[in-house]
Amino acid sequence: MASDTGMGKVRFFDDFLTDTLDTFNWTLREDSSGSAIVEAENGVYKLYGDGSDGDIQALQGAEIWQPNTAGTIVFEARCKFETSITTGAFIGLSDDNDADQIPADIDGGTLATDAEDVVGFIYDSDEGSNWYVITSKASADGAQTDTTVGPTISTYQTFRITVQSNGDCRFFIDGKEITASGAARTSAITTTVQFCPVVAQLDSGTAADIYIDYVYVSAGRA
Repeated sequence: MASDTGMGKVRFFDDFLTDTLDTFNWTLREDSSGSAIVEAENGVYKLYGDGSDGDIQALQGAEIWQPNTAGTIVFEARCKFETSITTGAFIGLSDDNDADQIPADIDGGTLATDAEDVVGFIYDSDEGSNWYVITSKASADGAQTDTTVGPTISTYQTFRITVQSNGDCRFFIDGKEITASGAARTSAITTTVQFCPVVAQLDSGTAADIYIDYVYVSAGRA
């Protein structure tokens, strides 16, 4: 981290306060058109799921966050489900923002990843009622860990991840560290790749939306 200035950290924060998506900082990849800023919610972004089973809506940020040069990376997002919780979701960091995909999902009890390096929270109503924390390092998928915390319709939850420069990861929901229940990951991701923030939805056959209140990422300066 830079020691010659008080601005020793790089910070990205989007509160979605404009009337259209900031396409300089975000790429939206969607199978169901309808994702948009919801102005009546004082600035949130809605990932719209029309119920078409297997459709993906993914909001992907810039792929610039590299742990071994940036020091500790902090990711945080505040999100909720609307309409239904019969759906799938990923919230976290991925090394791939070039594809129309959900970076990771649970299929038949087994973690399935489309990105090579990924760290985040997964929810899949077809697999259970709770959020899971997951990591994958160079396409070697780690075990998914049940957080014992599930979503409630129309109720925001705050998801926080810290990634150390050595690849260690810690997870928090609503300020409570989930790591304490066995979700700690040691050297869990490749530290020399660049990550991007991602919030993504995988339709499960029922109309459901994800509302994103804000996304925050910070790291030290190289």
